[in-house]
Amino acid sequence: MTTEQSGPYYELEVVRIIEETADARSLVFGVPDGLKETFKYRAGQFLTFGVTVEEHPLVRCYSLASSPDVDAEKKVTVKRVAEGRASNWFNDHVTVGDVLKVMKPAGNFCLQDRSTQLVLFAGGSGITPVISLVKSALATTQRSIQLVYANRDEGSIIFRKELDELASAHADRLEVVHRLDEVDGFLDVTAAGALISNALSADFYVCGPGAYMDVVEAALATAGVPSDRIFIERFLSPELEALDHPAEREEGEASSKVVIYLDGQETELVVGEGETILEACHRAGLDAPCACLEGYCGACMALVKGGTVEMRENDGGLDDSQVAEGWVLTCQGLLRSEGVRVEYPDA
Repeated sequence: MTTEQSGPYYELEVVRIIEETADARSLVFGVPDGLKETFKYRAGQFLTFGVTVEEHPLVRCYSLASSPDVDAEKKVTVKRVAEGRASNWFNDHVTVGDVLKVMKPAGNFCLQDRSTQLVLFAGGSGITPVISLVKSALATTQRSIQLVYANRDEGSIIFRKELDELASAHADRLEVVHRLDEVDGFLDVTAAGALISNALSADFYVCGPGAYMDVVEAALATAGVPSDRIFIERFLSPELEALDHPAEREEGEASSKVVIYLDGQETELVVGEGETILEACHRAGLDAPCACLEGYCGACMALVKGGTVEMRENDGGLDDSQVAEGWVLTCQGLLRSEGVRVEYPDA
């Protein structure tokens, strides 16, 4: 395999496909030796794909369901979404031997260096980053783990066999609670509260459909769980354009310059009207990190060292303390003064 790169994308080959359920499949990728370091990842992170569906360039993020501490291969799982252009394309058209455009791993939905109990709530395809966290926690820590996994019915449970095997092999540490809508009804705040009542000092991880996550977050808030113990991963499906699609321009914005510090190099760029810092970086051929492009994952965060930058959106990508320290999401960052200097953290 070669190590071709185009902008922030690398080429990876699909070496195996696993049909997980009637509407979900896993893609296993081969990583060439020259990209092993680039594609190192932490449990809970995701890969970002650039695909073209019916002549429309799309960008989608899919979580790694594999664990870097357990699994030799890199695996993402894609669940079909009604009317979802990308998810249906991945399920209907990708075959073994296909080469896909993939960005390096990103994301902050990761384990903390603590010994406290883990309580993880997953709904539907939200199990994909969660099972990665579970496997890594079992392999590298002694933490006790409770996983609450909600699905429509038995046939929708992704990774059922693997979860059963993990629960059996680690019966002293791992409890898996399956909730099925057709049997138990939809999870509500009372039921979620009962599940967490004996684990209020745990670290809580939540990933799933929006309504499901809202219920769990409400239960955690009602129970008084501090925010630094709650970790959220939101799955969004925006119809994103390709990275080089021109940005919408806003009145009053003028072209300006920004100095970028990335990978030990200093580069001065011209940023056009309405153009974000990240778009300017990619237009200039800089391999600036990114993923969701929507302001929620934090992969593109950088520190403002001078001047003023305003973010269009910050949908959870940065917390208040990070914003106060001067961090911005460059996919949302617009120049608001001269003399802007931005430094990306070391990879």
